[in-house]
Parts: sequence; C-alpha cells; structure tokens
Amino acid sequence: MSQSILCLAILLFNEARGEPPKGQYAVLEVIHNRSQHPDYPDNYCDVIKQKSQFSFYRSPHDLIPPKHEQEAWEQSIKVAKDFSKKKTNYTNKALFFNHQRLGVRFNKQLKCKIGKHVFF
Repeated sequence: MSQSILCLAILLFNEARGEPPKGQYAVLEVIHNRSQHPDYPDNYCDVIKQKSQFSFYRSPHDLIPPKHEQEAWEQSIKVAKDFSKKKTNYTNKALFFNHQRLGVRFNKQLKCKIGKHVFF
C-alpha cells in the first residue's frame, strides 16, 4: 500500500469511522481539495500532518494502522484505495469539515451536510 493510501485510510479510520460511504468519500475530498489549493501542502500525508488540523493527529506515531476494529480498518483502506482511483465530488470543493455538533467555523459558508459531518 502506498504512503498516501495509508495516510488517507488512517485519517478515515480516525475521523469518519462509522460514517456512510458517501460521508467517508466526502472527508477524503477535503484532503484532496486542500492538496490542490495553494494554501496547503501538495500531498495527502502532509495535509493530514499539518499542526492542529485533525483531532487525531499529534505526532508521526499517530499515522500507524490501528490494531483494533479491523473491519472498520479494512473499510477505511477500501475507501481510500477507491478514492485514489476515482475522485468524488460531494462537497463542492470544501476545504474543511467538522462534526455537525461543532458546526461551521471560520466564518465560512456551509457547502453540504453528509452523515454526521458538515462541510464548508
């Protein structure tokens, strides 16, 4: 598995485990959209590793595959691999997402809500 697929799968496992597939793809869209934007790094792993951007990531030790919930981990790998082959467009180029209870931040406009996440 490539490093970028591994990074995407770990992000999915930690940020969108249990979400419907469309919601998982939408989370990956945010990473992809950032990698294409001039204000962010140009590769998925570096986007994920940016300081204070994702709740699960604090150090490189956080980018290790989980040893629990193997079914969810396998699903995360599958979605990451599928996304790498065929990008989706559910979020209208959103650069951010949050759990719905946190809402939209940074004075941004809501682009969509999928599952338990809002995208903006």
